[in-house]
Amino acid sequence: MRRHGTSLVVALAVTCWSEPHARAQVAEKAPAAPTRASGVVELGADVLEPSVEAALGWMKFIAAGYRGAADHLGNGAAADAELALGDAIEKSLPACLQSLAGKKGKVRLNDAFEGPVSKVEEGGIVVTVNKFDTLVPWAEIDPAKLAVLVAKDKPTAEPALAAVATLRLLGGDAVDAKRQAGKLTGELGKKLQELVEAMKLVGPELAATRALDAILREKDAAKAFERFKAGWGAMKTTRLAGEIAAKAREQFVLRAEQAFGGDAALKSAVHGKVTTIPARAHPAAGPGGVGLEIEFEFEKDSEGPDFDPGQLDKTLLGLLKNVSGSGAAPVPFVVSQSRLVSEQTCGGELPVEFGGDVELEVQGGLLEQLSGNKLGFLGMGFATQDGAQVVLLQNYSAIDVFTDGKRGGPSMEKKLEKLGPGDSFGIVLKLANGKLTFTRNGEQFDPALKLTPSGMLRPFVVAANGCQWYVERVVVRGTATRSSLDGLAHAVAEKEAKALFGG
Repeated sequence: MRRHGTSLVVALAVTCWSEPHARAQVAEKAPAAPTRASGVVELGADVLEPSVEAALGWMKFIAAGYRGAADHLGNGAAADAELALGDAIEKSLPACLQSLAGKKGKVRLNDAFEGPVSKVEEGGIVVTVNKFDTLVPWAEIDPAKLAVLVAKDKPTAEPALAAVATLRLLGGDAVDAKRQAGKLTGELGKKLQELVEAMKLVGPELAATRALDAILREKDAAKAFERFKAGWGAMKTTRLAGEIAAKAREQFVLRAEQAFGGDAALKSAVHGKVTTIPARAHPAAGPGGVGLEIEFEFEKDSEGPDFDPGQLDKTLLGLLKNVSGSGAAPVPFVVSQSRLVSEQTCGGELPVEFGGDVELEVQGGLLEQLSGNKLGFLGMGFATQDGAQVVLLQNYSAIDVFTDGKRGGPSMEKKLEKLGPGDSFGIVLKLANGKLTFTRNGEQFDPALKLTPSGMLRPFVVAANGCQWYVERVVVRGTATRSSLDGLAHAVAEKEAKALFGG
């Protein structure tokens, strides 16, 4: 049963303690990070819906190898029937299973596994597939397939007949169970009729429970991710989904994070050309850093929003506000004719952090048709996530380093002479060995600026409204931190979860 009344008591008690004591208690009670569940039963501890509780009880019974009926069953509307028929299965199944071991004939346990039974273990049935013994856990064995095996022995005793019918019912065959219930004249016949009736509600929940359990048991994260996407649509209308949707979503995210780890996250979230270069990995990026080159040619609409306005730090947001004269929030760049273009304040940061040596190569210039005398503002460079340090190259000519939101760090200006419509430039901004160098159209300007990064850096490109500069190519080279790639995988996982689960 859920309890909601304790939070106020705890809150009042905390206010009576000293502040350090309160902080210590909060730290002690911080929620643990979610862990990967190995089956659906782990998600159902707080279930209150009777039909879902009954389905989970059957799932526990199945996963336990059809043992412990009294421990797992008896929570549904037909509690006595559950216990009686669970007991019938528990007593009838072992003799059948033990007779299978060593026989030459193939046995099908589910849609994936078929082969001779090598042995029956506590954890499941071992079958020989392609000359290798494979353990198929009880939870992954189709109850209807077990019913076939028991029926092959042509049982005549009522408990065995009831067990066969119940196994078929658990496998989704209510018609056969109903027919068998009419044939059994003893007490188990009546119990089977009761269970058939109860399964009108419990059956769909059990089917969903078994389907979700199979997904959660999938060890391969990428396969589990795809199975979740394929199967959740059929599950989401069940009472089971209503009870455990939040936990199922959490499990989906955990698997999606693994599925999109490393290059997969980059290729999903970054639409430029991503090349992994192990030899480029710099130790300053920390353990697990990945040498990368990310190239944007701006031939796809999706490349513009890769520079995410939502990632912009406070320093760049303040700068854009000042130069544009407007407090309007920046929007993503638009890609047009293989260029980044903007009619309003726009731009953003790549959601990837680089450590150690990092290089930004950009090609662009002035529009072929200029409007008025003001060329506007185009900025690019590197920034720490918190905006404590920003390296800004403005209009292909001036470099300023911001510290704690203010100019005052190293700076350089190399004016562009005799500017005209359509002029183009190729620049390289490189930070290496504590020095920041600037190259334009093949000419490196000296002296290099001394600069020690205050943290990991994110590349950015921004433009204020009225900007008449354009960008047609961006290349970033450096070592991406493992933490930023993990964060990117999480962001991709959350995006997938939102599409699948809503919210």
